Amino acid sequence: RAVKRQAAQAAQAVQSVYDDEEYLLALIAGEDYNNDDKCKKSLKEYCEALTKAGLNNEQIHSKLKDLCNTGKQDQKCKGMKDKIKNKCSKLKTTLETPPKTSQTNDECIENEQQCLFLEG
Repeated sequence: RAVKRQAAQAAQAVQSVYDDEEYLLALIAGEDYNNDDKCKKSLKEYCEALTKAGLNNEQIHSKLKDLCNTGKQDQKCKGMKDKIKNKCSKLKTTLETPPKTSQTNDECIENEQQCLFLEG
């Protein structure tokens, strides 16, 4: 039972990292996140692929529910480069600052997931 609870807690911690809309949009846009025009194109292609597959974006993730509405791609891409760079800077500061106490498993998992995401 203890293992099951720990696994469930770890899964919750990992999921919370990807509850951030910027993470999801950057995953969809890929390297194009830092160029507004390319980002919009990537998001539009994503929406077209969902339509062809017979899915709606809310089925993929609730944070994406209005992504495919007209004009939303423009709005979503604006400033994404700055938002992602800000996340990188915050994480870098967090990782460079020695922890005052030993970190919990959840904190380690969250940092690991953010590093993996930002590396890609």
